[in-house]
Amino acid sequence: MPDILHWLGVTKIHRLISMSDMKYDAIVGSGIEVVERIPIPEHMIPDDARVEIDAKTAAGYWNPYETPEEVQARLANTTGKVRAMLLLLLMMFLVLLLLH
Repeated sequence: MPDILHWLGVTKIHRLISMSDMKYDAIVGSGIEVVERIPIPEHMIPDDARVEIDAKTAAGYWNPYETPEEVQARLANTTGKVRAMLLLLLMMFLVLLLLH
């Protein structure tokens, strides 16, 4: 990803909105300065996307609002189909992380 940014002449990103540590590390590691890392505003996360955000946070993605442990504890109290779906998503993200 940083290759295209260098090609476009980007040397500094003032405000980066991304939960991905891999993207952040790649950008900074390539010599592009990131002045401020901005979290995704909570009010802009639709209800139907909450599952994905929680699974990413539980898997270790950057989230200044909650730690992975806090999300995992909250998800442990979820019941029924939603809990099964959340656990499945969490396992899928963990497998993807291990493959990288």
